Amino acid sequence: MNRICLVFMAKFEKAKINYYSIRADTDFIVFLQKIYLDSSNNTLIMKRFAIIASMALMLLGCFGKASAQLLPDVPDLKGKFIFGGNIGGGMSGNYLNVTIAPQVGYRVFNPWELGVRGIYDFTCVFNRTLGNRYGHYFGVAPYTNFQFYKGLFVHVEDEIMYGLVKVNDQKTGQWFNSIFVGGGYRLYNGSKSFMYVMVLYNLSWSAIQSSGWDTPYGSPIALRVGYCF
Repeated sequence: MNRICLVFMAKFEKAKINYYSIRADTDFIVFLQKIYLDSSNNTLIMKRFAIIASMALMLLGCFGKASAQLLPDVPDLKGKFIFGGNIGGGMSGNYLNVTIAPQVGYRVFNPWELGVRGIYDFTCVFNRTLGNRYGHYFGVAPYTNFQFYKGLFVHVEDEIMYGLVKVNDQKTGQWFNSIFVGGGYRLYNGSKSFMYVMVLYNLSWSAIQSSGWDTPYGSPIALRVGYCF
């Protein structure tokens, strides 16, 4: 009997959400029509707003229907603490990079997570003429993210890093502070673990660089793939 009641309540809540969603869409369309019809004298901007908003509403509606079919439902994760991280790297021509970043997080509640990442980054540029350049970067990055729909989440991170660079026998050190914002998607494996993909933008990055060693990142865009449990 309890199971039947739970199923009934879940169906009822879903129907109620769908009703309010349809009602909100209808009210918004009426609002746009009113703006467009009332804008007869010198209100070209309002007409453009109505057209753009109508197109955005259609795109959001299409996205909602497509995501409901393509994205699986998100399970309720068990436990409060999250452990994991990512390992990455690459090599291109005379450039080599290796990154190790473990992380630990805590679920304040199911969609909202707080945590910190530890970072070690090794970078090397091989140059026979000027000498090889080695960079060791150590840092921590407090972060928070919020899952807003079926594995899709937004992410904010404040990274503090110290870089030790060696060119031939000369060593230099420098502190870096990078603020990342962006989002990603979690692919769940049962109710205890998930893989994630994130695309972040570095707000502290500047395209004007005096040399390649003024920042540990060569691009404002960061792509991460990791695993947590």
